[in-house]
Amino acid sequence: MVTALIIARAVQIAASMLIAGIFTFDLVMLGVMGSSESNNLREAERSLIRLSIWTLIVALFSALLWFWLEVAIMSGLPLTKTFSVSVWGMVLLETRFGRAWQLRLILSATAFVLVASALGQAKPRRTLIALLWLVSVVLLVSLGWISHAAAAGTASLGLLGDMLHLCAAGLWVGGLLPLAIFLTCVRPSYSSGETVTRVVRRFSTLSLCCVSVIVVSGICNSWLLVGSIHALFTTPYGQLLLLKLAVFAILLGFGARNRFLIKTNLLKTPVCQNVLFQLRRNVICEVCLGVAVVAIVGCLGVTPPAGHP
Repeated sequence: MVTALIIARAVQIAASMLIAGIFTFDLVMLGVMGSSESNNLREAERSLIRLSIWTLIVALFSALLWFWLEVAIMSGLPLTKTFSVSVWGMVLLETRFGRAWQLRLILSATAFVLVASALGQAKPRRTLIALLWLVSVVLLVSLGWISHAAAAGTASLGLLGDMLHLCAAGLWVGGLLPLAIFLTCVRPSYSSGETVTRVVRRFSTLSLCCVSVIVVSGICNSWLLVGSIHALFTTPYGQLLLLKLAVFAILLGFGARNRFLIKTNLLKTPVCQNVLFQLRRNVICEVCLGVAVVAIVGCLGVTPPAGHP
């Protein structure tokens, strides 16, 4: 059951981050292009809308699995005996976890309706994309209400730090796959060269801001949940956190390479297939490392914090 809970948590977190990343990328990176550039980017935008549909479906199934497992844990019943309206209703209506999931289910349903509406349009309106972005960000940060920071009672500071951490991670790491899709759809030409440069520059700036928030909020959260340097090295929670930090450092290394090397080449020379290939390859590596970080976060979610045994 623990393994299934880790998988459900990790998939749910990854899906929530990806949804927020998709619509942040669409709104911030693609949404301010000129009309001629927007026509060239329509294929990328349509691909992102289709991806968001499948991501919401995955998010729904992982949410139901997570909730089912939590019901079994809270009730102490085997999984096969938890299919009861009274048991599910008790958890859904009488616990903080259940109230948070009520909000998340409402937000997921709202996002699904809005995405279906956007999919039916040849070119989604910016107002609709902005509304989807707002819903997706609230859906992501609502995970903070069922996190260790909320359960441990670390006051509003811990909860705010966790929500900021989730938001920044979603906007950056969740935007990596949309960036890879954009780089796949774009064609190396004079007109697309300016477009790629603008998109990469904006994403790089956003990433830098998000990394700053992640580092500051991560330090605050770690101090509240771990409590000491000794616990960081001697407890399972602390060791998992160190592993997460190690993978995160490698992820930062790839991000720095994109910012200072490939992006510099992109700005100095005409866009060629080789430059796009290098950039796309590094972004895909970042996506894989981001998945690893989320998997570790899934493990952290079922591990008691060192500072709150």
